[in-house]
Amino acid sequence: MIDLEKANHTNRELELMLAGVKPLAMFYDEISCLPDESIIPEAKFLPHVESGQFVRSETLVTGSYIEKLGRNAEVKYVFYAPRNEVWRINAIKLLVEQWYKTDEWNQTCTRLESALLGYTDEEIDAWCEKNFPRAL
Repeated sequence: MIDLEKANHTNRELELMLAGVKPLAMFYDEISCLPDESIIPEAKFLPHVESGQFVRSETLVTGSYIEKLGRNAEVKYVFYAPRNEVWRINAIKLLVEQWYKTDEWNQTCTRLESALLGYTDEEIDAWCEKNFPRAL
């Protein structure tokens, strides 16, 4: 059985990318909360971007990011990938943009996002089993 807490990449993105284990990192929050290094660690990644080891990209989207507040928000997404994995940035941007356009997210979206971020098939299966229980 997969320990989902142990498998989680959160707050370990740079470490995992430098180890060659994680091919893509994604950070985001409502634009009004930024800049904030605890949310999007730009300074930690900057030396690796400047050296050419990683590529950085961002996108801004507007939509119902915070459903509980009942309003739309402008959200900034920042992505980092090793040079040879930059295609993942374009793929995940497309996924995020389509989500905001349709306001629909499902298991297929989760599986695609997780695969792009470098989770294993077993980790993805365990996450989906927990978050998308099958109807009886």
